[in-house]
Amino acid sequence: MKKLFAMLLALTLSVSLLAGCGGKDDKPSDTKAAGESQTEAADAGKEEGKAEGKTTFTIALDSDIVALDPAFAYDFTTNPVVNQITQGLLTFDENNELIPQLASSWEATDETTYVYQIRDDVTFSDGSPMTMDDVLFSIERIMNPDTASYLLWMFDNVESVEQTGDWELTIHLKEASASWKYIMATTAGHVISKAHYEANQDSFGTAEGGLMGTGPYVFDSWTSGQEIVLKRNENYWDKNQTIAMDTLVFKIIPEDTTRVTALQTGEVDFTANTPADLLDTLKADENLNVQDVETMGVVFLAFNTERAPFNDVNVRKAVASAIDLKSIHDNIVKDAGQEGGCMPNSATLFTINPDEWISYVEGAEACTYDVTEAKNYLAQSDYAGGFDCTMIISEDSMRYSMALAIQEYLKELNINMELVKVSADEHTSYQFGGIFDADGNRDYDMIMAGWEADYPDVASNIEPLFAAYNAGEGGSNSAVYQNEEVDALIRKQSASLDDAARNQDLFAVMDQVNADTPYVFLTYPNRQATMNKAFTGYTMSASWLWNMFFMDICPAE
Repeated sequence: MKKLFAMLLALTLSVSLLAGCGGKDDKPSDTKAAGESQTEAADAGKEEGKAEGKTTFTIALDSDIVALDPAFAYDFTTNPVVNQITQGLLTFDENNELIPQLASSWEATDETTYVYQIRDDVTFSDGSPMTMDDVLFSIERIMNPDTASYLLWMFDNVESVEQTGDWELTIHLKEASASWKYIMATTAGHVISKAHYEANQDSFGTAEGGLMGTGPYVFDSWTSGQEIVLKRNENYWDKNQTIAMDTLVFKIIPEDTTRVTALQTGEVDFTANTPADLLDTLKADENLNVQDVETMGVVFLAFNTERAPFNDVNVRKAVASAIDLKSIHDNIVKDAGQEGGCMPNSATLFTINPDEWISYVEGAEACTYDVTEAKNYLAQSDYAGGFDCTMIISEDSMRYSMALAIQEYLKELNINMELVKVSADEHTSYQFGGIFDADGNRDYDMIMAGWEADYPDVASNIEPLFAAYNAGEGGSNSAVYQNEEVDALIRKQSASLDDAARNQDLFAVMDQVNADTPYVFLTYPNRQATMNKAFTGYTMSASWLWNMFFMDICPAE
């Protein structure tokens, strides 16, 4: 998986907003007036809305969006905005199952052919009908290397895309793919108005050119670094859907404490970027609801296996055995995640015969906390007396606390680990192989980082973290782990549609990975969404990146 090195990966959250009063039946410019503060503008807008009987829902983001463009919607902040404006052929429901959206149905007619029946009753927000030409244009635009879409890699296996009926789209793959079925439910499958794009080609995706789609909200304005405003789509095609909110305001509040204060004072109504170290404060606020969802992610410690001392498996096993994962969970992570273990994911990704995976985890042989065993491993290495090393760490407070704990654990082995705290941009560059030492290797001994699956499938974390072909420049294999047997098994399962056979191959992968210990999986993060009790109408989902919809939000009675 070739994830977002070009955009320095701000990985995501998503919330599926489903229940409530509004449900179904059964490159930017500054548009803000000079001298008007962001808070004053928001408060004034809310008061005006109340006077006119209009409703506004305000969402706090922790950074600005990349673009108003599904081709570049692949992060925590861009997706929650774009997902309100454009829609995909498919989407995920609250149980992470695929369901139709702009397609009415779909099927695999053979191992490499997928046929989508496109709805013929969809309109864009300007009232113009969505056509097959729009669908083809949207997909081909993301497939075009000149677009430089962050999602281009998702189409590496596509042989052709063609219209095969009045409202039928057929996609032929080069080879069978276990993951292809999910692609049209990501922003890679979102449809934009071809006419709007062509009329605004030079400024498309910016505050000036905007974005036009089929979603329940319409782009209104984007004040760079401050806020994005969307209005209700009065021409929304799904007439069974009632949209209660007149306006969505996305306020950009990077600082954690300021974002929490904004929630408590009512300046904002919702955030999915809830700071883990302030969860207790938010949960204690009687005016706020905090929802937790298990994500498809992992926070890990990666050993640089291509340079000493971590090219020695006994050193890696020694460090892994010296880390008390239960203590880290109980004293640091707490409600913000689940205790780490032998897998690069929690049970959330056990979607293929889940009982088999639960049994596998229960019987897996992996390093457990045992200081005596850790010392035995180190004694078998060339570094029995200990050594000095470094760990690259981001500015994230919870991860830094975990790093401090690991630093203390390793003193038991006479390992002196220096923590090197870097900015978010620098950390991303380290994680994805953008910084090298004099020998041309990744320039770190260890790095604490995170990963989150693109699809609800266990291979979505296994492939990017363990495949050798993901270890190069811009690669997601932060341990630079290479094992020919593992690579062969990953490729084999990726091209298989036999779930039982895939599981057996993936079990074998994990057996070998646990024996080689290129990573320590520290915690499986939860995602917390905090909302003012004055509103209702949402259910959280692990597929947050793709199915965060606000169409069902409405005032609580």
